[in-house]
Amino acid sequence: MPEQPCRQDLFRQQWVRWQPRIYAYIRAIVFNRSDAEDLLQEVAEVLWRKIDAYEPATQFDHWAFGVARNKVLNFQKKKGRDRARFSETLEEVLAEEAARPSRKGDLLDALESCVDKLPAQLRDLLRRRYEPQATNRSVAHDLGRSESVISRTLNKAYGLLLECMDAGDSTAAPRLSTENSP
Repeated sequence: MPEQPCRQDLFRQQWVRWQPRIYAYIRAIVFNRSDAEDLLQEVAEVLWRKIDAYEPATQFDHWAFGVARNKVLNFQKKKGRDRARFSETLEEVLAEEAARPSRKGDLLDALESCVDKLPAQLRDLLRRRYEPQATNRSVAHDLGRSESVISRTLNKAYGLLLECMDAGDSTAAPRLSTENSP
């Protein structure tokens, strides 16, 4: 029988997952980076001290954001005289937004899938164009093509990628005409 992960391991996994969003929430309210980093450490310390209160079946993010919110409120009370404060409503909105799952990873996965569906020539062109310091002119020179042909071909590739992404179905192959491909 596989061994069940211990409470500390589950805690570490959840902390690694949610720590960047908790920091983003704190940083949205506390402008000084050093203060925000200190608060993040305080949140981690409180959560770790109260690890026995954490129930793995519950939502870690709600627990962690609650602790973070309390730390931020206490910080603002201490610094209240010399710091501007957001309204409580705005702080709630920031906390909700920070806790909302990011679509960035999903979008990058979908884009990668759409790029994979492009013909090899277009994938190669995109790879060349997005190498460090590459320009349309340098790619055109390397391929022995005119800069305008490279620009038109890249624009077609971008259009196909947008079409694929808009379709929301990265399993669908983009419709492609390889005419004028470099």
